[in-house]
Amino acid sequence: MTKLVLSFILLFASGAKLIAEDAMGVIIYTEPVSKQEDVLKVWMTAASTTQIEYKTTPQSLNRNRIKRSVVKSVYFFEPPVFKEAMDLYESRDYAGAREKFAACKKAFETLDEIRGNYSALAGFYELETCRKLEDLEGLKKLLDVYQADTLAREHQRNQLEVYAVWDAVRTKSWPRLDALVREVLAEKKWIGEHLAQLKYCHGLALEGLGRDTDALIAFNGAFTADYTASEELTQKAALACLRVIKGNDEVGLAIQLWGTEDEDPNSPGYFLLQEGVALCDLWKKSLGGGKPLPAEFASLLRYREDNKPKPEVKEKADEEGA
Repeated sequence: MTKLVLSFILLFASGAKLIAEDAMGVIIYTEPVSKQEDVLKVWMTAASTTQIEYKTTPQSLNRNRIKRSVVKSVYFFEPPVFKEAMDLYESRDYAGAREKFAACKKAFETLDEIRGNYSALAGFYELETCRKLEDLEGLKKLLDVYQADTLAREHQRNQLEVYAVWDAVRTKSWPRLDALVREVLAEKKWIGEHLAQLKYCHGLALEGLGRDTDALIAFNGAFTADYTASEELTQKAALACLRVIKGNDEVGLAIQLWGTEDEDPNSPGYFLLQEGVALCDLWKKSLGGGKPLPAEFASLLRYREDNKPKPEVKEKADEEGA
């Protein structure tokens, strides 16, 4: 019986460890008596708007408190659970990373009143995993409860503004999305990562509105805005371009007339068809990152100009005196 109780206590303590952890860090503060700046290496356990609770050793049972009014800054050391989550994220295991970020967010939520805390940061990357997985419903649910006040980095706070555009993608409100992207783009100069997202979402809106040419311009904008850093989004934009090209009526006509006397190499459909061929080649060469070109677009490669059959020339009836 004693062993059973002890096992239960150990199991409970282990579970509690997963729920709440102490955050190792440094507090820089002004010493109240000497008025000199001092530094504390601590394990923070909780925080409010008026004070920070901490321990001086990880094993200590004693809690100390310091007033926020004397604290100049707080720096957190990266916790192992966050590093594990980032390793998964950077290796593109977004589902696994999402679980780890959620655990990290929960473990340090008692410190979410401190700027730069790892609960807020893990919560941000949990949002990012939803975006990467295209789980826009999950993104919406998390955003509804996310507290961004203590998120430290400006580019991450700007990403929260971009999420409003992704939410319009979620609802497939194409006219609203078109207007919203134009408004957001005009607000400020966006970095490449955010500009690529905005252009891509705008392309989806324009495609949904049947404005193929404008959609291709927007997707191309996403393609070029952050080519090296946003590889996954670049690939999505490229495939979106191919989707628009293949579904275009004028391209369909160019395919129908391919290699015939009625073919017009100067037509918009012919031009777009050759753009599609070039994009397919680029995908196979480097853009796809080793991924095969989707079968639905591979048929475009039949329409290379150097593979074109020569049109049959009709014999003139009067040429031979017939």
